[in-house]
Amino acid sequence: MATSRKSSKERLALKLSLAGTVLLASLGIGYGLYVGSNAILLDGMFSFLSMGMTGLSLYTAYLVSKPDDRQFQFGYAHIEPLINVVNGLLILMTCLFAFITGVKGILHGGHEIVLEHALIYAVLSTVCCFAIYFTETYIARSEQSELVRVDSQEWLVDGILSAAILVGFLLVILLDKFGYSRWNAYVDPILVSTLSIAASVLPLKVLKRNLREVLLVAPQDKVQHQVDRVIAKLSKQYHFDDYTHHFAKTGRQYDLEINILVKNETYWTTGRQDTIRELIWQELSDELGDTWLSVSFTSQERWL
Repeated sequence: MATSRKSSKERLALKLSLAGTVLLASLGIGYGLYVGSNAILLDGMFSFLSMGMTGLSLYTAYLVSKPDDRQFQFGYAHIEPLINVVNGLLILMTCLFAFITGVKGILHGGHEIVLEHALIYAVLSTVCCFAIYFTETYIARSEQSELVRVDSQEWLVDGILSAAILVGFLLVILLDKFGYSRWNAYVDPILVSTLSIAASVLPLKVLKRNLREVLLVAPQDKVQHQVDRVIAKLSKQYHFDDYTHHFAKTGRQYDLEINILVKNETYWTTGRQDTIRELIWQELSDELGDTWLSVSFTSQERWL
């Protein structure tokens, strides 16, 4: 029931995000072309990319809530960090393209924009982006959803872009007021270049975190320390001859494999082995949540 409720709230957040990206992508691309602003066009393209990725995230939220089946016998949890990596790469590529476009604009003397319409877009976009960002952040925190959290980061980037565009256009008004209107043509390409560099920080963080999960790198956090502590305690208490364990996190699922060496086969009955499994689960269930847990016993060291 809890998993179903979480999935429902995830989908609600992602549907809201999808509706917002459709609206802002249409506004951004349309306004950008109309007023001649590459900064607004970048904002619209960012929203357009987000629209596709939010659709994928919505489908992923549906998949990861499904149980394992004959095709995906380890479940669908591994799809979540993979989608996040693709998402981060697309955002990073968009930032790189925008930076190159902005630099070219500066080198070619900039260009004028239709200021009045640009201001209307900048205000609408900023308010909408931050409203969806705060809504998704609340849901991601309350439901512990990495999918919604990554999606909210896109809205934060988009909101920062829109807010900076708004500040830039207000700067154009100030330049006109103080007699420096000759610099107005450079405001838009400078905005594009600066914002693309600032916006690239978030996808880099997303890539760093999710690539570790795609590559099955052991998580270096309090959960890893708790797993080490519990297994070491049980080993000492029940006199394991030796043991090894392998630990990874994929999306919202932990994978924990424990191999225990026991040479006294008479003592280590099936019932005693199940007791150890139950103790491990009781000790770690709060930290691990959805977990693929495998505890194996062997009398031969080569199977450790």
